[in-house]
Amino acid sequence: MLYSYIQLDKDGGNNPIKYAIQSDSYLRDWTRAFTSQLSASNIMRLNFVDRGPGIRKYTMTLILETWDTNSVPYKLGITQTVDQQLASLEASYAKVSTQLYFIDPLGNPPALSTGVYFTNYRQIIPKYATNGKVIIQAEIELQEAAGITI
Repeated sequence: MLYSYIQLDKDGGNNPIKYAIQSDSYLRDWTRAFTSQLSASNIMRLNFVDRGPGIRKYTMTLILETWDTNSVPYKLGITQTVDQQLASLEASYAKVSTQLYFIDPLGNPPALSTGVYFTNYRQIIPKYATNGKVIIQAEIELQEAAGITI
């Protein structure tokens, strides 16, 4: 199943907050560090340092707007106004060193069942936004990590 939204963090009533995701913006990334050195007979030796099995970085662009009650995003549960969505995202970003609830567009939680950390946040006002129709694009980055933060 592929959803056109994500669930990130929870509201005061412990309900997941949904955000519409922009098409062609979701990226789930695994990162592995490595070094290489040339050894005898032109053989390349690679040394890998895995940052952890299954640890992922999620990047995507969210579309924040006050959705019409007849729109698909509204019917899927994205009922907060643009101002409420901005406030919710900023409150989530302000939770430093706090694991957040997350369900990706494929309906999957993080593999480690520990949540994600909100590591990057950028707001963009697209050129098609107007005073009458406020639209914000929010580029976010979430990092999955095991254990507690130090």
